[in-house]
Amino acid sequence: MDRVLDAGLAVLREQGYDQLSMREVSRRSGLTHATVYGYFSAKQHLVTELYWRRIQRWCEQPVDGTEPLERLAGVFAELGQLMSEESELGVAASAAVLSRDPDVARLRICIGTAVTGWLRRAAGLSCPPEILDALSIAVSGGMVEAGMAYGSYTDMAERLTSVSALLLRG
Repeated sequence: MDRVLDAGLAVLREQGYDQLSMREVSRRSGLTHATVYGYFSAKQHLVTELYWRRIQRWCEQPVDGTEPLERLAGVFAELGQLMSEESELGVAASAAVLSRDPDVARLRICIGTAVTGWLRRAAGLSCPPEILDALSIAVSGGMVEAGMAYGSYTDMAERLTSVSALLLRG
């Protein structure tokens, strides 16, 4: 599977999401078309898996800081940095994660659960569920906006910190 993911990321970097094809991923990975489709049902599934792995890396980072806003600002800065390193993946993920493909839907739940858990750790256990929900929605929206090039991932991280300040003030 890693060969397919590596090939998919290489094609994505070079050709972008619109030109990404499973046939080219097969060629680059040295595997048959059927084998690649055995791992991934469509390019949306492949891209969402790449994005999920990126989000997992983000969620594995330690949460630093003594105050909730300080911790959230650090978490968002890390997310902005991580996504800036692979901006083409962010663009592709903005489209791919919205697919109705059942495999994508499963990964979308994993992504949402991981992000919410990460935000919970950063915001603290005393953070009300309504604020946590609003933070989760803000992150999703911020990622889509950055993926659509309405701003950079660094800008998105700063905006999420501002939104967090507003929410935490009540």
